[in-house]
Amino acid sequence: MLSKKLTEQRIKLYILAALVGVVSGFTAVGFRLLIYAISILFTAIPNVIGIWGWVIIPSIGGIFVAFIVTRYAPEAKGHGVPEIMYAYQLQRGHIRARIPLLKSLASAINIGSGGSCGREGPIAQIGGGAGSAIASYLKLNARMTKTLVVCGVSSGIAATFNAPLGGTLFGIEVIAGGIAGFSIIPVILASVIATAIAGSILGSSLSFDAPQFMMGNYFELFFYLILGLAFGLISVVWSRGFYKVEDILERVKISPYVLIVIGGLMVGTLGVLSLFISEQTGSYGVYNHNEIFFPPTMAVGYPIINATFMGLLVLGALLAFGILKALATSITLGAGGSGGVFAPTLYIGATLGGAFGIGFSLLFPDIITQPMAFALVGMAALFAGAGRAPITCIIMTMEMTGDYNMILPLMIAVSTSYIVSMSIEEESIYSFKLARRGINISQSRYISALKEISVKEVMTTKPTILKPEMTVDEVLAVVDATQHTKFPVVDDDGRIVGILLTEVLFHPDEQEKEKKTVKDLMSTDFLHLNPNCPMDSVVTSMLDRLEGHAVIVDPADPNTMIGFITKADVLKAYKAAVIMLQEEGELSGGFSPPALVDIE
Repeated sequence: MLSKKLTEQRIKLYILAALVGVVSGFTAVGFRLLIYAISILFTAIPNVIGIWGWVIIPSIGGIFVAFIVTRYAPEAKGHGVPEIMYAYQLQRGHIRARIPLLKSLASAINIGSGGSCGREGPIAQIGGGAGSAIASYLKLNARMTKTLVVCGVSSGIAATFNAPLGGTLFGIEVIAGGIAGFSIIPVILASVIATAIAGSILGSSLSFDAPQFMMGNYFELFFYLILGLAFGLISVVWSRGFYKVEDILERVKISPYVLIVIGGLMVGTLGVLSLFISEQTGSYGVYNHNEIFFPPTMAVGYPIINATFMGLLVLGALLAFGILKALATSITLGAGGSGGVFAPTLYIGATLGGAFGIGFSLLFPDIITQPMAFALVGMAALFAGAGRAPITCIIMTMEMTGDYNMILPLMIAVSTSYIVSMSIEEESIYSFKLARRGINISQSRYISALKEISVKEVMTTKPTILKPEMTVDEVLAVVDATQHTKFPVVDDDGRIVGILLTEVLFHPDEQEKEKKTVKDLMSTDFLHLNPNCPMDSVVTSMLDRLEGHAVIVDPADPNTMIGFITKADVLKAYKAAVIMLQEEGELSGGFSPPALVDIE
């Protein structure tokens, strides 16, 4: 039976998860209404001055976004999810309290003014920030804080896309890094509550208007396999290209305000170009009653996805819109905008997938009877390769479209795209941003476990010590008896005066060696640490000095040694921390030692 304390902790966590779900649900509603209101304001400009208004409104909105990002919240820049991943893995789930409000405002302005980006990045950061704020207010431990962050991310996504299970999996698969070993019940609870609140206010309609596709025969699976292979490659091009554009824009040494204005003009120009293509080909989006008109590649772009599913776009338009959307999104966020990449990835996947479907149907009309089914599968396959969340892609696609008949095509295309992408590029479109800063999230999941254990818990409190006056022969006798290679040196008054490494004993001149004492051979420049510091800081300190040992001193008297620690102790602490966190549902997978350089 569970202990009473553990049961109380779980009940408390479930209650707080439900609270996070309530906050995320109302926040998601407010965020969508804010985007709607801002969209009305900005689209009034082209309605008054004509087509050139589409060119300038992303720049006008960009000025406001740059002001928010530059002055108050640098974390609000970009697509948001990498910042959540960083906070979850390396900041114990802590997110600054101001971020949810400022991120929602910046992203709403950016999307409402026609910036090419999605809602999922902002709502993930908003929901995650709400979870972190609640945990911070209640002074919860790191484990509960991080769980509430995932609850916030998942419930925000679930409420935004009316996809409770998909939202749950997004938070766990993308933010927490995997399903195994994670406490999924609080996340499910938060996601269900948030979805119910959003649905009761905004209605529970599906995210996309798609016909019910069916797989006509099993021979079609071969073509979905080809689609998965192709989209695995395309996902790598999309991820790398996205950051390549960002690199190019960041090398332009101008004011962030000027940069985002230039970027906005470029996005607006691409929007007008897509509008021209739309008119020339007769390929228009399908708008619901509560959607504001934007050119095909501007704003979120759901009307074009709907039109793609319904087969209303010609082949040339599908290819053009997919390419232009990728470029517009890269410029929007690379120039300093704020928004997500999930919706643009769905857009690109749907349009290019539809193009593949048309191509296959022209070549094999007897086999491919519903070419736009490839648009639905392509949407999931592209995100599986770019976002590295295959389970999320399959479930969320079915929830957003209400089509559960395409499970086999989804499975084969998503898994194939995922495998191809993983074999070419190690990072996802989310972790790529962190890797460019030198942050390895996959390794950090385990290295961060060292934060959970302190030096005093693993240090040797009674190490073998040497005296300054000891001779080499006396030291060699101690080495033979202990098989140790490094020793703290303590004087008669009990003060730590140095460290002796056994390698210095093997001097080529035997006569000189016999005359030496420990005092002559020891090093007085050694690493000394506080017993309360976490083990991850020990690793950092050892690597900085290229030393595999440290003296632990009394904080009240730095000359008094209270313990000694070596690299072997670091590895033992790491293994113990990982096992502890796995048992608490914080980490998944087996023990994998950190990659430490030789610091002997």
